[in-house]
Amino acid sequence: MRSIRLLLLSLAMSIVLPAYAALAAAVSITDDAGRTVEMAQPAQRIVLTDGMGLIGLAAVARNPVGLLAGWNKGRLDTDVLEAFRRDGPAIDAVPDIGELRSGSAAVEALIALRPDLVVLDPYYRSAVAIRQLEAAGIAVAVLALTPSVRDAEPAYGIKRLSMLIGREAEGQAFSDFVGARLERIRARLEGLGADDRPLVLLEAHAGRGACCLVAGAGQGIGDFVDFVGGRNLGADLVPGMAGQISAEYVLAADPAVYIGTGGAYMKAAGGLTVAPSFIASQARASLDAVLQRPGLAGTGVVSAGRAHGLWHGLAISGINIVAIEAMARWVHPERFADLDPAATLAEIDRRFLAVPLTGTMWVDLAPAGVEARP
Repeated sequence: MRSIRLLLLSLAMSIVLPAYAALAAAVSITDDAGRTVEMAQPAQRIVLTDGMGLIGLAAVARNPVGLLAGWNKGRLDTDVLEAFRRDGPAIDAVPDIGELRSGSAAVEALIALRPDLVVLDPYYRSAVAIRQLEAAGIAVAVLALTPSVRDAEPAYGIKRLSMLIGREAEGQAFSDFVGARLERIRARLEGLGADDRPLVLLEAHAGRGACCLVAGAGQGIGDFVDFVGGRNLGADLVPGMAGQISAEYVLAADPAVYIGTGGAYMKAAGGLTVAPSFIASQARASLDAVLQRPGLAGTGVVSAGRAHGLWHGLAISGINIVAIEAMARWVHPERFADLDPAATLAEIDRRFLAVPLTGTMWVDLAPAGVEARP
């Protein structure tokens, strides 16, 4: 009997010990700032300084909300919050750190949450004294949890985060998934000449004011236009992330494609309400209203049906590959006719996201005389 007990104990330990060793294994990464970040074991309590990073975390963690010691809730799209709230009420108990401001108060607030890891979005890097947090025993990783078409390695930030939480296999799988789809787009555009790149007006937060707040170059979603084979109208006009141009300029430029971004947050301003919480017909009606403004109503994109609306939250999230594929279809419909962003989103929901995201992510304005799809 004693030998049987010893055998059972040995078998149990052979299962438990490797799992414990994996949990306690030291991890080391190089973050977006080129810093070496080391932890004695995978993080169990995380602070996200950009709430939208929750989607990137959810792509590699089984229980992302359970890992949160705190976050900047104000940076989270309301539709994402509702999706996670439907999954469970625990998200409402996560402490909100708010917008980080320079000074000791921001650091003290983070230390008070007792995290073992602060994921510092590059936007807030100058607002936080990293050395002060590290002196308190808190690891700090500067990571953008939104894949960039400029990164040599796809989903760089999300993959590094997966290593810090002991989910490296999941991070590698997600990185490979995104990388394969980006490479498919690159391959289709090989040899594309300058004259074959249509002019694209990418209007951020469409309808919030007069036409048009356009995306700049090298600052995020404006890069997507160039990546999918278009010419971003704002690239040579706006030195930063976004800037205002006149309706007269838009009319004179006569873009071939219009893409507006918006969300539920735009409802009060009468802007573009493309968002999971709005049905497609509502989103399309808001797109039509946005296109009636001076500067846009007179362009050919309306009559040609080359005007589109995109959920801004999708474009700035960890699963922005779906937005990039949608834009590729809009900019070069003949080259990407078989590209199916809806199928890509469904696969992400099935294979990766702990909480699937569904609903209206984009809409198209039908050409003149053609009935829009429901």
